[in-house]
Amino acid sequence: MRVKTSVAILVLLVISVVSISQTVKAAGPVDVSVNPSTIPVGQSFDIAFRVTQSFSGSATATVHIRACNSCSDIWSSGPLSVVYGHRYDVYPSGMSTPGSYIAFVAVIIPGPMGGTAIGGYASFQVVGSTTPFDFSLSLSPPSITVKPGETATFQILLTYSDPSYSGTTITVQGVTGLGPGMDFQLITSPPTLRILTSQSTPPGNYPITLTGSANGIMHQAAAFVVVQQPPQPFDFSISASPPQQTITPGGSTTYTVTVGLVSGTAQNVALTVSGAPNGVSASLNPTSGTPTFNSILSITPTSAAAPGQYMLTITGTAGAITHPATVTLSIGQAPDFRIDVNPSIQTITQGQATSFSINVVSLNGFNSQVDLTVSGLPFGGNGVFSSPSGTPNFASTLTVTLPASVSTGSFTLRITGNGGGQSRIANVVLTINQATQTSTQTTSTQTSGPPVGDLMGLLQQNGLLILAAIVIIALLAVVASRRRKPSGPAPAPQGPRVGTVYCPQCGALNPVTNEFCGKCGTKVRA
Repeated sequence: MRVKTSVAILVLLVISVVSISQTVKAAGPVDVSVNPSTIPVGQSFDIAFRVTQSFSGSATATVHIRACNSCSDIWSSGPLSVVYGHRYDVYPSGMSTPGSYIAFVAVIIPGPMGGTAIGGYASFQVVGSTTPFDFSLSLSPPSITVKPGETATFQILLTYSDPSYSGTTITVQGVTGLGPGMDFQLITSPPTLRILTSQSTPPGNYPITLTGSANGIMHQAAAFVVVQQPPQPFDFSISASPPQQTITPGGSTTYTVTVGLVSGTAQNVALTVSGAPNGVSASLNPTSGTPTFNSILSITPTSAAAPGQYMLTITGTAGAITHPATVTLSIGQAPDFRIDVNPSIQTITQGQATSFSINVVSLNGFNSQVDLTVSGLPFGGNGVFSSPSGTPNFASTLTVTLPASVSTGSFTLRITGNGGGQSRIANVVLTINQATQTSTQTTSTQTSGPPVGDLMGLLQQNGLLILAAIVIIALLAVVASRRRKPSGPAPAPQGPRVGTVYCPQCGALNPVTNEFCGKCGTKVRA
């Protein structure tokens, strides 16, 4: 038989155990008796009853055990079918608490308006054992986790040294171990301890102790209330290092991007990068992850990247949450060189030579070999470098030699340097003038050959012809000197050949068509 018990808070109930030698019966339409007359705690017993009021057919009876007329049932038999005049017996398993009880039998006789209710009862006593009184307390569960403002509810479990003491009231002396903003409540049925927290209760582990006493005996029950910080919404942080990097076109560098968990449950964070100038490749690996994680930002500029300082922004996005981190990228000048030429303009005549001073200068740490070439020379011209190659800084001299037959005019010479995968050009201007004429041409015509002026022009176009002409002139001079008289002007010939005339200065024989002597240039004809 199960018996319901309760704890009365702050009220001490003293139960006296009384031995009754016989059952007390009450007269009525239902005769009820309880046997044996004295019932020890926990011992089964017999409740007998008979309906003494006459009726026909069958009725429904229910047996109840109560502590008092107005109390709730401690035990009930359930519906039983009965007839007039018969005896019926029910056997409860036993009462666990000493005291006075009532066995009540209720009978419903079928009829109009729901039938007729009749009943009868008998009182009886249950006596206890001689075991000394004691009890124990415990709280269940042993630990409860709540958030600030929530309530932790524990069951109060009572155990007595003997079931006969189950009705003894336990007085709660108090609850200790409460933290700031915490309070407690006691509920009698079922025995319950409620620990109330508030929003001001700090997170922590609070050991709670409940103290109860009865009949001069005191015991405690302990449990833990764990107050946790309420869940925070998800958030993250993002940073990048180092804060600044410097590179040159053709090089590369990296930054480390760190995404950390600030609060809440980690979610996926996607990364993007912006702010890279034209000619600069910026990529992240990985492009997303769950905090905490690192990503590498790789920077690779091409030769087209413009030097300068740029701010790159790495943005992390998770749903509606966005956080940026910035770094600075400095792009320096690429290693380079330049060609300086002095002078930038030279003017010479046909057949002469000239030179240009060249300096190859390193820029931004350029240290590769540079090879020099020249183009744009006029036909027949030749250009030679004193140092055709070298590692900047170095100097060279370009010497340009021209033949006498070179064309006149202005020519743009391209001095080119190639090295380190780069090419640089410096332009200079070479102006060529016609050489000065040393002989005078006559206006008369010569039937036996081309005029002297035409012959000299022809000789100027070809160096070999010039040399041949010099040899011929020398031979003519030797021949003429042999014909010259030792002193004074040569007398007029007694019989000069037809079509010739002697030079009055050197005596050379000249055609009559010549106005000037072909040897010394003296005028021979008036």
